[in-house]
Amino acid sequence: MATGQVSSDKKTVGMVSEKDAEGFVYTAIGGIRMYSGQGAPDHASVKGSLYVNVSSGELYICTVPAGTWVKVGTQS
Repeated sequence: MATGQVSSDKKTVGMVSEKDAEGFVYTAIGGIRMYSGQGAPDHASVKGSLYVNVSSGELYICTVPAGTWVKVGTQS
């Protein structure tokens, strides 16, 4: 399943949201990016960035800038 974002994933608090090269909206916190969307992430981002799959509540971290995302811990 490809990553997707809906309008609620593009709302932010505080800092103005940005779009990355692939068009995904994020909020920057220091040198990392915070994303939310539906489905597992499959887009490129900065190493250390976080992504929350709002469909399942799972948290992912980007380990390689080319778009390698790993689910954090065991979540159910």
